[in-house]
Amino acid sequence: MKRNLIALAVLSATVAPLTAQANPKVYGQINLSAEAYEQDRDGSVNDQEFTRMQSNASRFGVKGEAELTGTLSAVYGIEWEVTADGDDISRLSASTTTAVDTNGDGKADSTDGKATSTSTISNGNRLDLTQRNRFIGIKHQDFGTIKMGKYDTYLKLAQGKVDLFNDFAADMQFTIAGENRINNVIGYESPKIMNTQFNIMAQTQDTASKATNGNSLSIVHHNEESGLYLALAADMGINGSSAVFSSRENDTMRLVGSYKIADLTLNALYSTSSAVVETKRADGKMYDDAETAYLLGAAYKLNDIVFKAQYSAAEADDTDGLAATANVEKTQATIGADYNFSSKTRAFVWYTMQEETKKVAINNIETNILAIGMETKF
Repeated sequence: MKRNLIALAVLSATVAPLTAQANPKVYGQINLSAEAYEQDRDGSVNDQEFTRMQSNASRFGVKGEAELTGTLSAVYGIEWEVTADGDDISRLSASTTTAVDTNGDGKADSTDGKATSTSTISNGNRLDLTQRNRFIGIKHQDFGTIKMGKYDTYLKLAQGKVDLFNDFAADMQFTIAGENRINNVIGYESPKIMNTQFNIMAQTQDTASKATNGNSLSIVHHNEESGLYLALAADMGINGSSAVFSSRENDTMRLVGSYKIADLTLNALYSTSSAVVETKRADGKMYDDAETAYLLGAAYKLNDIVFKAQYSAAEADDTDGLAATANVEKTQATIGADYNFSSKTRAFVWYTMQEETKKVAINNIETNILAIGMETKF
């Protein structure tokens, strides 16, 4: 009997780590905020003022890594966004027809090279479980990871934690181009060498009507000991978001820097983006709809409280061919604070002011949002 117990103990000690490694991990977060929203439009009677409950990219997913050999493993992950407030399409009448976010990239129109999906939504009905990242791949401990599926471009991921209000209405995507999650990609992520990693992805051509096959790459240096984060990234021919202009096929560059000194973190980002295919405007000239943007931010940790401030701006490089109602500049200024109950739960408050400057001043828009909320991760 004693020998049997010893044998069982040895077997359990051997099998348990393998079983734990193979088991998938369920994870997620619920992030909700109550907000006061106000929008003023120059020369218009369509001003808005109301309160709302917002689900800020609440999500859940499953991910894992299964050992195949001593140096090789299979990696996988699948994630969905959920409408934690119970209603992600608010203030719609019973027969409103609107473009909705059916691919989980946080935007109403498709930015993945597919046709825009338009749905008729009755008040009280809603979309739930929208797609986020999902992939499968092979990881080698010495040579890096190859994975395929749908996930954030490496230019988007290059932001690191620079966006202090990520996932909120004050997200930097209001002024910074390139916040894209795209379909039909295969990517390679190198191992870290001297705190530096290289990443590259390519998109297959799956749509006959718009054969989008863009590429995305980045080089990232992250030295946690020194508090330094640097990244240089590019999207080439990616059909996705811009800031000043509408969604289109873009060439985008992004330079990111962050430095942590004791309890103070300083962030900066610079971006350029232009259309791959130039457009012919009413004056007969060709325009590439180029835009330039930047972001500056700072966070200071005081015990369990983190104070945050961020400013970003984007502007059209050439406004000659723009229509009177087109944006020539967007700015966003946000302040806020987090109270961390634990490493997984926080309460937060923030206020943002967004301004859209049009070519003709009478079309300008100013939006103010005050939010208070809570997030917990599992």
